[in-house]
Amino acid sequence: MSSEFTASLRQHIQQLGLNQLVLGLSGGLDSMVLLELCHQLTQSCSVKLKAVYIHHGLSANADQWANFCQQQCLKRQIPFEVQKVQLNSAANIEAQARAARYSALAAFVTAPQTALLTAHHADDQLETLLLALKRGAGPAGLSGIAALQSFAEGWLLRPLLEFSREQLEAFAKQQQLQWIEDESNNDSRFDRNFLRLQVMPLLQQRWPAFRQNALRSVSHIQQQQIFVENQLQQLLPTVMHANELDLKLLAEQDFTTQKLLVRGWLALTGLNPSTDWLERFFSELIGAKADAQPLLELDGQQIRRFADKAYITQMTEAPQAGVLLELKAGQQLNTAVGQFLLNRENNGTPVLITDDPLYLVFGLFSLPFKPAGERQSKELKQWLKLWAIPPWQRLQLPVLVQNSQVVAVLELASNATEEQANAFIDWQKS
Repeated sequence: MSSEFTASLRQHIQQLGLNQLVLGLSGGLDSMVLLELCHQLTQSCSVKLKAVYIHHGLSANADQWANFCQQQCLKRQIPFEVQKVQLNSAANIEAQARAARYSALAAFVTAPQTALLTAHHADDQLETLLLALKRGAGPAGLSGIAALQSFAEGWLLRPLLEFSREQLEAFAKQQQLQWIEDESNNDSRFDRNFLRLQVMPLLQQRWPAFRQNALRSVSHIQQQQIFVENQLQQLLPTVMHANELDLKLLAEQDFTTQKLLVRGWLALTGLNPSTDWLERFFSELIGAKADAQPLLELDGQQIRRFADKAYITQMTEAPQAGVLLELKAGQQLNTAVGQFLLNRENNGTPVLITDDPLYLVFGLFSLPFKPAGERQSKELKQWLKLWAIPPWQRLQLPVLVQNSQVVAVLELASNATEEQANAFIDWQKS
């Protein structure tokens, strides 16, 4: 096992140009095996090794485990650090602890030449597959744990994925390693423990090759998922403009590809919809009438449709229509509102150059406006419609009004073109 591990990790080190390995150390069998293997490897190469223990505070023995890990690292002269994280006991403890753990470890991966190492092994991979099946996950979930992926500013490596727990235990006994046993590992209320303690022994007893065959299936799914993701990376930009999804271009694809593209578009913002939600996207958002303004919510974000495009927006309240403040002659424009409008002094400070006061307002779209270069004046709402500014963005636009006429719009919608921007911000001289 040692030679196979060393050859594999050396290859990753060379290919990625690594000079620093950060090991997530728990003190359990898996992580102690990984600590010893990495220690043996770094004795014969220039790569530095550091171990980090994440203190979740879930067990009364956590301080004792941290001390054990520290002593094991001192014995091997490996730099060691403890990071404490806080969890909310009311939430899903397994998922929350995992998220907190990776968030804390990310702080140690600050360069492309650094990789975080975790001790996931083949049995963990199989448990992950079974949990994904329980959730009804798609190919991404069924592809399981990745052996290598980008993480923080560097990489995340799981060099033990090809080895079973039995192999790790045999190595640990051969090397006379010490490790700790987390009492929670015997609590079948946790899904992974239930699988490991009750389900997997039955499966292995009935079908001795079950683990090997299931892991081969995971490998096949991973290969296909990589191919699909590569195809989507090439195809997704063809149906997007900035951060908007062009629904007309989307409709040119077959329906299966459409669903994959929508998932890929949402994933750019960190959103992962359920199958039911995705069905609502096509029926309620795309399938709504042309003059409708459909709205869906997903994980604190709003997904809207306007002019054959889909948008992802923050859930914020629009300012109330009316006058926000009055700007008098010579008064400096508040930079928190905007500093790219109006005439500027030599130092770039925006000032008002007229004796007539200006008012900063929201939502008064019936006021007349004549943008620079245009021959006629129209109500502001007509210009906003002409420029295809989505209705929810119009309510966010602060407007400068003088003598009951719009003279400028201070902040632009994020999707405004350069031509629209110039029309918006040109100072209107009477």
